[in-house]
Amino acid sequence: MTPQTVRLYGVSIATAKIGTGFFFLINTWLVIGITGRPSSAAITLVMTVLPGLLLSPIIGVGLDRCQPARLACQADLLRWIVLVGYGLLYAAGRATAPVAYAVSFLIALGNEIQVLSWRTAVAREASPEELFRLNALTVVTGQTGQILGAAASGIVLAVIGAAATVGVASTTYLLAALSGFVVARRMRVVEFDPRASVSGAKKHVSDLLGGMRHITERPEIAFFYGLMLANMTVIFGINAMLAPFVREELRLGADAFGKIDAGYALGAIVSGLFIVRLADRFGPRTILVLGFLVAASSLLAFAQCHGLLAAFVTYVGLGVSFQSSVIALSAAQRATDPHYQGRVNASFNVLNGAAGLFIYGIVAMSAGHHLYRQLYVCQAATMLILIPIVVFASRRHRINQLLVRDDPMPSLNSRLAPMPACERAVGRSQTL
Repeated sequence: MTPQTVRLYGVSIATAKIGTGFFFLINTWLVIGITGRPSSAAITLVMTVLPGLLLSPIIGVGLDRCQPARLACQADLLRWIVLVGYGLLYAAGRATAPVAYAVSFLIALGNEIQVLSWRTAVAREASPEELFRLNALTVVTGQTGQILGAAASGIVLAVIGAAATVGVASTTYLLAALSGFVVARRMRVVEFDPRASVSGAKKHVSDLLGGMRHITERPEIAFFYGLMLANMTVIFGINAMLAPFVREELRLGADAFGKIDAGYALGAIVSGLFIVRLADRFGPRTILVLGFLVAASSLLAFAQCHGLLAAFVTYVGLGVSFQSSVIALSAAQRATDPHYQGRVNASFNVLNGAAGLFIYGIVAMSAGHHLYRQLYVCQAATMLILIPIVVFASRRHRINQLLVRDDPMPSLNSRLAPMPACERAVGRSQTL
């Protein structure tokens, strides 16, 4: 990918995340206003998890049968259309609770498709060096867009009203689709065997089982995605617990909640800017282990917080630490044959969705029992346990070579190998 294409890719990711930051903050208030029940916000939260849990297998198979970069643009167009319709219904006074929940589901579905599509496209297109940098760029631009959208949404909502703000959010998705389309045109096109597009339940199940076999043949894939799953489980927990912790334990208001939450994004942006250089200097394994250590320390410190400043600083530490997932993601993608990227990504996405529902359930059951500090300590213990696991597992050659940046990866040779019979392809370059 040329530098200009990389910049356009970053613009597409950031613009879409601005829309996401706008929408989910605004939609919480809209849903509460429509239903008159604060508990309805929890339903919208569940709706954001369901697409990944229920539809990831279908998405994954589709990604391995098509041009994923183009599918990412179509997902942004879907979100644009959905929000335009939602804004019009709200302006006309016809937005009901089921409509709001359905919109939450569709926007989350678009996000799942977009994230998985770009991951698959980048893994197919980029060299190992480019892959690590592009994953780090995705973190930086995504977090920047998210914080800009969340910060601006409240101001825009107060100035132009709810319906117009939804319209602004929809426009960001349209801009993301347009810039993403240019990127997709500049990426390598994969021509599939006609049999790859054959539909049907048996074919779909066969492709899914093929993805599962690929994971069992390369256990290092499960190892690195498992590390990401552990990180995501903790992230689900801190996201779900932050608001009640700030209100019930710190005795602070909504402004403090926003500042603490912004600390995570700030830490993630800073970490994303430097993680590639740090990994080059000290080695990916060292940075990965250090990330878990910083996460555990930050969680322990956050569990002891009693004021805004300490909470903000420790949340910055959490944002810094969890970007070690970039190393795990890059290693997992390098271990995966490019022809299976969609199915492998999607398979573990189902586990992420299940973990999200499980963690949300635990947090919901602990509400009112003042157990948040204990739960943060449990999460810290989880991070500490991962450190010896990574150290001992990296003694295995196939895992260790994925944590050494300079070694050529055996799986990269598969870029030149023919696709399986059901989805054989050859790549050719296409530029504007």
